[in-house]
Amino acid sequence: MLTYRALLDDAAHTLYESCDTPRIDAEVLLQHVLQQPLAWLIANGDTAATQDHSKRFYDLVAQRLSGQPIAYLLGYREFWTLNLTVNEHVLIPRPDTECLVEAALERLNKEEPSRLLDLGTGSGAIGLALAKEQPLAKVLAVDYSTDALAVAKANALSNHVSNIEFAQSDWFSNVDRHPGFHLIAANPPYVAEGDAHLEQGDLRFEPKMALSCGNNGLSDLTTIIESAKDYLLSHGSLLLEHGHEQFSDVERLLKDNGYRDIELYKDLNQLPRCTAAIWPG
Repeated sequence: MLTYRALLDDAAHTLYESCDTPRIDAEVLLQHVLQQPLAWLIANGDTAATQDHSKRFYDLVAQRLSGQPIAYLLGYREFWTLNLTVNEHVLIPRPDTECLVEAALERLNKEEPSRLLDLGTGSGAIGLALAKEQPLAKVLAVDYSTDALAVAKANALSNHVSNIEFAQSDWFSNVDRHPGFHLIAANPPYVAEGDAHLEQGDLRFEPKMALSCGNNGLSDLTTIIESAKDYLLSHGSLLLEHGHEQFSDVERLLKDNGYRDIELYKDLNQLPRCTAAIWPG
């Protein structure tokens, strides 16, 4: 019977050529099976693994070997201060998206009521992070996918966030224009259709409709920029996540549509990731 350390060594060897972090992936999966922290694994590495633990662990390793994202195997992903349930119906929240949350919070006063809109909420990551940080805000989070909305609603409950509502909407199609929003945030599909990256890594398993769109990845960004000005209050903010090579296109679209005070924010890798602008009203 193998020890827990031997299980880790074997799994790391198995995953070596299929992922970038084989040892870390193996440790995370075994911690999940055992419901124990890494410190426990280190201290008890020479303990013989139970048959049940071994089977469940190798089942997960086999799925990881096929490319299944770690977040889907665990069933959750941490984002901001939240622990979010994730599954195949929603994108896996990335740390780089936290720059959008940071940019939004710079523009909001925690002591004043506000109305916020999260377009394409998916797991609810952006809307829930803003709602939790802005207790006086009223947040509306919308998504075209009813399956994604079910995930987001569950995440609101599990993270005890009550100042948020959810609605099914194809961008603005089911959103009232009045009384308007102080801030609109969106992480829309921005990968070009047919991009080779869609067939690599975790992206292979994430919902394609939430990842890619036409016009070289600019179609949905264009729709949001053109429509948001009808839903923003005077001097309201529009914040958009986009590809690191799309800033100049997004900036041009914002200028062409009359937005002002355009500001770029960089992600953890210091790449252009989020653009904010003001609707002068």
